[in-house]
Amino acid sequence: MARDPSATRDPRYRPYRVAAYALYLAVVGTFSLMITVSVVRSVLAMTPRREPVQTPTFDRATCVGRAASLFEEMDERRRAITTTPAVSSAAVSWTAWRVEWLNRLRQAESSCGVGAADRGDLARLFGQLEHLEDLYTTSAVQTSGELGPALDRFHRDLETLRRE
Repeated sequence: MARDPSATRDPRYRPYRVAAYALYLAVVGTFSLMITVSVVRSVLAMTPRREPVQTPTFDRATCVGRAASLFEEMDERRRAITTTPAVSSAAVSWTAWRVEWLNRLRQAESSCGVGAADRGDLARLFGQLEHLEDLYTTSAVQTSGELGPALDRFHRDLETLRRE
């Protein structure tokens, strides 16, 4: 026989139960709101806004050159991840560098007028460059978290044995 749960509750304590539920919901709601605000702020800080597209100030060759130099800088930075003394902390330095690099990318897009109708090919090029940066960021985080500790341990052991 099933018992009615309300039959075992003393009605004298109902105000205290309501107060406890209200306090619980207030604490959980505040905590959830704080986490949500923190995540939104972090995402906004790590993703610079696009500058308003101007009329093209650079010719196509200059824009292609800027895209190539941004790619070369990014690729060089990616290759340097595994040669840093602390590979496991490479994701932190990559993330800081990423924001600075994205700001330069946004400036290049604005200066090249990638929103202009006759510059769709440049818009596609800069879009691919940003997509590569996203992929490189994923790779840097994975390298830092998975490969980093093993590489750091290897370098420490190697240095210890060289000193002996």
